Amino acid sequence: MPNADAHTDGAPVGVSYLAGFIFLSYVVSMMGCTTTLELLHRRTARAGLYNWYLLLTSSVAMGGVGIWCMHFIGNRAIVLGSGQNDIQILYSMTFTGVSFVLPVAVLLVAFYAIGASEKAGYLRIMTGGLLTGSSVCGMHYVGQLGIANYQCSYRAANVAGSAVIAVFASTTALSIFFRWRATWTDSWWRRGVCGCLLAAAVSGMHWTAAGGTSYRNFDRSVRKGGQLSRTQTVIICAVLACAACGVLSACAIVAGGSRRKLRAQAQQLVLTCTFFDPEGRIMVTPHALLPSRKIVDRYIGRTFSDDDLTRTHPAFLWAVRASRNWKLVRDVVPLMRARIQSDELTMEQYVSKGTVSDQDAELQPHFDDLFKRHFCVTAQDLADEVRQPLQDMGMLYDHVLATATPSSRFSRAMGYSRIRMGKGQLLFTVRQLKKQEASRMAAAGFRFTTIENVTTILSRRIHVPATSLGAHLKDMRDYASSHRIFEPGVHLISFIMRPTIHDHFEVLTSKGVGNPLPSSTLSTKRLQIKHLEMIAHMEGWTMSTCLNWLKSDHARAYKDVGEFREQLINAITALSSSLPPDVNLASKFSARPLIAPSRTNTISDRQNCILLPFCVVGSLDTQVSNPDFTFTPLRLFRVQQQTNDSLSESDGFAKELSQELLYSKIHPTSSTNSDITDSIRSKLRFWNPRKQLDSTMKTASQESLAENLAPEIMVRREVKVDVAKLAEPTFEPTLGRHASQTTVVAGEMAFNTYVDELYNLCYSPGVRLRPDPGFHQMSVR
Repeated sequence: MPNADAHTDGAPVGVSYLAGFIFLSYVVSMMGCTTTLELLHRRTARAGLYNWYLLLTSSVAMGGVGIWCMHFIGNRAIVLGSGQNDIQILYSMTFTGVSFVLPVAVLLVAFYAIGASEKAGYLRIMTGGLLTGSSVCGMHYVGQLGIANYQCSYRAANVAGSAVIAVFASTTALSIFFRWRATWTDSWWRRGVCGCLLAAAVSGMHWTAAGGTSYRNFDRSVRKGGQLSRTQTVIICAVLACAACGVLSACAIVAGGSRRKLRAQAQQLVLTCTFFDPEGRIMVTPHALLPSRKIVDRYIGRTFSDDDLTRTHPAFLWAVRASRNWKLVRDVVPLMRARIQSDELTMEQYVSKGTVSDQDAELQPHFDDLFKRHFCVTAQDLADEVRQPLQDMGMLYDHVLATATPSSRFSRAMGYSRIRMGKGQLLFTVRQLKKQEASRMAAAGFRFTTIENVTTILSRRIHVPATSLGAHLKDMRDYASSHRIFEPGVHLISFIMRPTIHDHFEVLTSKGVGNPLPSSTLSTKRLQIKHLEMIAHMEGWTMSTCLNWLKSDHARAYKDVGEFREQLINAITALSSSLPPDVNLASKFSARPLIAPSRTNTISDRQNCILLPFCVVGSLDTQVSNPDFTFTPLRLFRVQQQTNDSLSESDGFAKELSQELLYSKIHPTSSTNSDITDSIRSKLRFWNPRKQLDSTMKTASQESLAENLAPEIMVRREVKVDVAKLAEPTFEPTLGRHASQTTVVAGEMAFNTYVDELYNLCYSPGVRLRPDPGFHQMSVR
């Protein structure tokens, strides 16, 4: 055998290649690399068991399938000599095992070095690319050391070229992958392209090195023994590749299920949690989804003709209050869940007996009660999904978003709109996480990114127009950080109402992180008697009249208030510059300071601030072009400000929640009723069994909130001085001891808010609703 003799004489053996195995090796490598990137795409942080699992599996997929399997399937494409079986390459099992472990370990370090941040830095990517390329080269040459029956020699140019190809291509593939990932263009084909480039790095390095390899000194003493045949090696590597393919298929199935779920949710009433980190980035899943749960299939109310849940609906306002009292709701969620299950079983029995039809079962009365229970139970389920206690789910956002689905090409060709409204609606709970909480959520599998990065893809997923969704997400971010509550101090505010056709009244509110109403803050932290005496002279005046008087000699005659007078001038000027002239001309000043809750770190640090209002009621066509302001329904604004008074609101909501649980119109079975009653009395700290409710309360409608908030807010027509209230320590730091005899408070703080008082001032005899042409020209005295 001349070939064998040539081996023993030290001459290199001839080499040829099988094209089918070359192609198969690349396909296997591509599957392993794509699986690796798919797993890396799901990493959200360096910490957490979930992320360590993804790091390990991605390293095994790349090192074990993308590199190791590619190498040995590729080497099976090498045919020595004329193809005789007894002169083909044989491998040492020891080096073969080491060659599998080595790239996995190196890639584990490489992928950890790259990190899991939204946008990896160039230094990290270059480090990861260098380590990845090194693992490819290292595995190849360690695998070559496992050749037992030949001595291999390598050309230096091929070795250097293969190393450059491995490092450069690996760095390029990782750079493209992390750049696309940072912009959240979440498409499977993009990760597929990166996987092909990474596989090209592996294959390019392998065949560049193989082209410069010579096989010499054939050793006849090495027997095949337990060596695997060419076919057996391919089968083993193919099995590993199929495992990688299975991972990709599972990811595709999960993604398909998520898409089907999202399409269904576009027709449902859904609760979604929107969390932000301290930097203002929004929390999403690795595939740019917001955690969400269905509340009910659709709202079936009877309050509005279209049966929609609007932000002035009594049920929605109740949900707003519930989101500010999650600790109370948490205690009764098990009872609500049991009630829902009991009602469903009862309804199924009625339907099975034919007593009630399916249509009648859907159109059940008192749907508001059912919605409240489902809302609370869904909130608890959503909290469990994101691994947060219910009390940390945040506040309910003050808008209800309606879904919209794109129309077909045929519909657009017929002249219909590109977007048609769906039947689904979205409610959002918003919260700003602390740094430690954000890190914990990232470790649990969630990612934080800028709003701009995910607006487009979120718009497609939840079927809300991108422009509208982007604006609402930014407003949610501001809402989560500000809570729409006044800062401590003294504020000059403008309370502008306008009537509407459906929602009765709207009030102009400020957007962003500022105070909830258009305002200008004074440097003075307390009001004293001398301050109140001066501003009492401006009762019922417009802004321009107040400014003229404050700049006159009559105002300068007041002693020891020069600094306060200048502050008023600056505050009125700043406030008037942000509002339309016609509104300023109609606004009337009220010299009676109002007390409102102010922003605090904890409920125990309860503080208040002082408001000096200008009030006006505009017409239906009143508009304010300033983008920092928007009109909010008065009902909703009142509830929001009522919940800012945490202590009083918690007590009132606790009593109301107890009454609704005990005296609901739809009664369950007797056994369930007794169980629930006993459970409430044993679990609810806020229920006092000795306090009996009036008989009329037992039969009152569950829409009592709607009655209390009737088309207009009903408050007392007279403003009374509550000296006892002002004497409390809570109010003294704000007003000072000497102001307690002259400051007006709007009655019971637990039930009425400063909003009620402002509403009352708009209709008091001293405040005119339309500007008097001669008013601002009158002489200042």
